[in-house]
Amino acid sequence: MNQSGLPSELLLQNVWSPSVPHAQAVSIALNVGRQLLGGAGAIRVHGGGFGGTIQAFVPNDMLEGFKAGMERAAGEGKCHILRVRPQGGCVVAE
Repeated sequence: MNQSGLPSELLLQNVWSPSVPHAQAVSIALNVGRQLLGGAGAIRVHGGGFGGTIQAFVPNDMLEGFKAGMERAAGEGKCHILRVRPQGGCVVAE
């Protein structure tokens, strides 16, 4: 995931718009996230870049600190935790 995200950010440069070069929230968030992860987990731009979304896979023991750090950088309520259940496709309720 990290390797597939870097070309989007560095080569395609689709995480900021040349028409608004001072608005680089996605670039900043990716770099803050990388620092917080310290080589663990994975992080990349998600959904094309210009929309302002990143996706991070964070080890459970780092989650609280990661969220706090991201919200210090991006603002309170800007980091949303999604959980993926361990089962694959299954019937949840009948």
